[in-house]
Amino acid sequence: MSIYGYSMKPTRPSSPPLYIGPRLRALRRRRGLTIAELGQAVHIDKAHVSRIERGLKTPSIGTLARIAKTLDAPIGYLIGETLDLSEVTVTRGEQLGVLLEPDESAQHSFAPLLHGGAVRDFEAFLVYPKHEGGALEAHHDGQEMIYMLTGTIDVIFSDHVERLRAGDCIHFPGYLSHRIARIGRARASALLVLSAG
Repeated sequence: MSIYGYSMKPTRPSSPPLYIGPRLRALRRRRGLTIAELGQAVHIDKAHVSRIERGLKTPSIGTLARIAKTLDAPIGYLIGETLDLSEVTVTRGEQLGVLLEPDESAQHSFAPLLHGGAVRDFEAFLVYPKHEGGALEAHHDGQEMIYMLTGTIDVIFSDHVERLRAGDCIHFPGYLSHRIARIGRARASALLVLSAG
């Protein structure tokens, strides 16, 4: 059957791809092994390990079993059937407590959302920007993302200003010198995410 020249043949559902690469890379790094060291331990070329980690190759069952044994992990974890609960961090509202309420005496109030600093690759905060007089200039390594929750702010760069309202999102490299300032009297709040590098 065809409609407007497009074939409407039924397709068989394909098996979901095995997302081994990201799990393998993370686990290898946690074990302190280089790609070459893992390849040597499981008797495959380091280029093949690299291709598996990048999702370009799927290892054979035998290779997968040797990788799992070398990394002291169940095969089920590598293929995504089981979960390592140490990779999931939940911060409950009662742990954040008063941090979610802005400090009106500060220039900008920040509430860290990753309790205990368990995440190394990025940091996340609720930020409550103050009015124009409370603007802080910043620059840092990595990337920055701001997602506006309430109110209006200006993100001020050296020769450019972006006005953000609730629902707007901005992303930029942290090395750009910038500052934020609340616009108007209404309280503003935003999710601020900083990557480590």
